[in-house]
Amino acid sequence: MGSTMKVYFFVTGNLAAETLLIAANELKSKCPDLAVELLTDGVLPTLPNDFVSSKMKPHNIAKEIGLKKGDIVITGMMWPGDKERAIFREARESKAKSIVLLQDISGDANKFMYQGELHLPDHICVSDTLTYENLINIGIPKNKVVSLGSLYLDNLFKEIEQESNNNNNKRIGYLTVPNLSDFKNWGSDYGYNEIEIGKELVELGGRLNMDLIIRKHPKELASDKYDYLGSSSIKCEVTSHKDASIIDFISSCDVVVSTYSTTLIIAKKMGKKVVSYQPTSNKPFRGDVYKRLGIPVTKSIEELYSHLLSSSFQQGKCDLDSVIFNYNHSGEKFSSFIDELRY
Repeated sequence: MGSTMKVYFFVTGNLAAETLLIAANELKSKCPDLAVELLTDGVLPTLPNDFVSSKMKPHNIAKEIGLKKGDIVITGMMWPGDKERAIFREARESKAKSIVLLQDISGDANKFMYQGELHLPDHICVSDTLTYENLINIGIPKNKVVSLGSLYLDNLFKEIEQESNNNNNKRIGYLTVPNLSDFKNWGSDYGYNEIEIGKELVELGGRLNMDLIIRKHPKELASDKYDYLGSSSIKCEVTSHKDASIIDFISSCDVVVSTYSTTLIIAKKMGKKVVSYQPTSNKPFRGDVYKRLGIPVTKSIEELYSHLLSSSFQQGKCDLDSVIFNYNHSGEKFSSFIDELRY
């Protein structure tokens, strides 16, 4: 079956889509004899339209892919998961293999739960120790979980260099996350939202004499909900991924704040002052990850203020090996894993 099998990537989302493209390129490079095909539903907020139209085949999820015995289909895992469940079902019925690249740090295992039951692919590739634990704790068998590492972070870290800690401490970068929609998906309310955080950061910027630059999450691209935030004492600018790369955005900031964006890890790796701000009485989301990486998690505006005032906080290194599997080697791990599945 080696010469006739195909590997399909169903590409959708933002971080998931970028990860799937990295995986596809890695596979084409390391296993050039494999037939690789990219499919998409077109929901790709971070990718240029001309790239999508030239590199990917449109796929109507209401129809089957056309999987055959021995084929491999690789997806991300997006809320609410109906597209992915349909693909898992087709793979099972056609005796193909289905794989999810679950690349969120401390990823949410509940994405695989529907109407009280687990709906699983053949394999779930995870980036970090906490995602692994989340999956096992919800009842997913260990033999389905692959300790892969983060293709996205490994690829991104090739482009960055450690920077000095600040540029005169005059700019706060706020990486937004659509908290309210996340909380709705998770079935819980952490007691804050992304706009309230923005308001508090404007106030904090005034107290610290630091401008605020907001980078909207790709899911918020069309939203104007931050546009009215402002102050007479500081500059408040709203940007998106279309205005600058994430590395350029972080480089332009002296301090980077978010609730639970994965990008805090990138900023920490770049040597920036980084703080997670989650004003909640609940356990902070990704708090364990941030603690292991030396990123403070603050629960009040005064606690955040004191951290930003400090000139000495967060001098420790970003020990990614303590959290991320196969740091800097996830690409080789992925291609060898797929190569083994062929036979």
